[in-house]
Amino acid sequence: MQVRLRNIRQLRRDEYRMTLDLIDPARGPWEQGDCVVQVDLHDAPGQHYSTARGLLKPAVEQYRMAPNEPPTTSEARLLWDMGEAVNYYIDRIFEGGLLCPSGPQAKDDAPSPPGDAQS
Repeated sequence: MQVRLRNIRQLRRDEYRMTLDLIDPARGPWEQGDCVVQVDLHDAPGQHYSTARGLLKPAVEQYRMAPNEPPTTSEARLLWDMGEAVNYYIDRIFEGGLLCPSGPQAKDDAPSPPGDAQS
């Protein structure tokens, strides 16, 4: 399953809404725009978290309940695969600091400005 960023919008200083396009070439004729989902990203001081919206909500919940145990039925497996792909995509965004740079390390390890040297 492939995840493509379709749109991102800043809602508040520390909140973003991402619109993602999911494509799965292994499951038949999925094309761009066939499965559009939304995720809200929150960049609170010291913590990052995401909230799935719409169809993606049960998919992410199902994946997070059992990330190492894919279900056996085809419908449940499709939701699980969607949750896995989006969860991985969001983790990469948070780890890279692409949208939400204020992680726990960004506050503590930030270099001080050149004029603020302590003696």
